[in-house]
Amino acid sequence: MRIFSCFLLLATAALLFGCPSPDSQKKVQEAAKVPGLEEAVIAKDRSLQAAIEMSWKADVELLQEQLAVEEVHAGKVRITGIVSREKLKERAEAIARDQEGVVDVISTITVDESLKDKRISLDDM
Repeated sequence: MRIFSCFLLLATAALLFGCPSPDSQKKVQEAAKVPGLEEAVIAKDRSLQAAIEMSWKADVELLQEQLAVEEVHAGKVRITGIVSREKLKERAEAIARDQEGVVDVISTITVDESLKDKRISLDDM
């Protein structure tokens, strides 16, 4: 709360007295930094990655596919891989998108139907 009050005071002063100098802008940015925020974001991103990967591994059909979480940054997830069916691509993307904390999913998952013969499908049972 104290940091926010300092930031608000500095912002008000800047508005009242004109554009702040580069030195005062730097002071405002330093005052606005929240200790541990960057580490918390990294921890949350790692948690999201683990949750997506574990959810894929819990799915009997997706477990057989070549999927990876390439990157997670501030809730933006990039996934990649090769799957044997379009429905599996859609399922993998939905699992990633539905994780709490995910704000965007970029997918480069491709479908290679020639892999169908090498996979067990629940539809075949």
